[in-house]
Amino acid sequence: MLIREAAWLGLQIAQADAKRVFPLLDAGSSTEKFRNQQQPWIDRYIFAPARGQNLAVHHLDKEPAPGVDIVGDLTDPVTIEKLAGLGYRSVLCSNLLEHVQDRQQTALAVLSLIPPGGYVFLSCPYAFPYHPDPIDTRFRPDPDCLAALFPGTAVCQQAIVSDDPYLRYVLRAPLAFLRQLVRVLLPFYQPRTWRRDVALLASCIPWMPRQLAATCLVLQKIDRTI
Repeated sequence: MLIREAAWLGLQIAQADAKRVFPLLDAGSSTEKFRNQQQPWIDRYIFAPARGQNLAVHHLDKEPAPGVDIVGDLTDPVTIEKLAGLGYRSVLCSNLLEHVQDRQQTALAVLSLIPPGGYVFLSCPYAFPYHPDPIDTRFRPDPDCLAALFPGTAVCQQAIVSDDPYLRYVLRAPLAFLRQLVRVLLPFYQPRTWRRDVALLASCIPWMPRQLAATCLVLQKIDRTI
């Protein structure tokens, strides 16, 4: 998540009626380390303010890890049934839809978890390099395209949020980038993945001077049938 993207989402959550926002489900949350250390602006702008007011937030991810409250897949009916009984008023769905095979199914699952009047806080990359986790479908929607995945909702806020060039983010985690460079020099270490790793690095290089951006939306559910 980009820094200004996190700040935009955090502001929208803070400005909305808390009774229509919380409990909030963070869908595709990743780990506590990711939110607090690798990208600390996520916790700073989005979750720390809610935590300071004792507002309930649950973190959902497909893989068990510290900081993941619920392990499950939004395309799994068993997971949806479990989540449906927890009374969520809104869902944060940030940088998830480009990593799923069926984004329409995922979007409808998100909507099924909240009541009319509840919110979906959304973001997707708009200008960002290829980043498989474990896949990247290269979904880079504008606000209209992203909103179209969520029928029965009204757009409350929307923006394409621009941020620093990709190089600035690389320099925030230089050791991770250094490991990528070293990997290029070791074709005999895990040779089955070497070509993939080299191709991934090569795809990032042209992005170094380019400004990154994210598509951000706040949707409110208005259709009771979804």
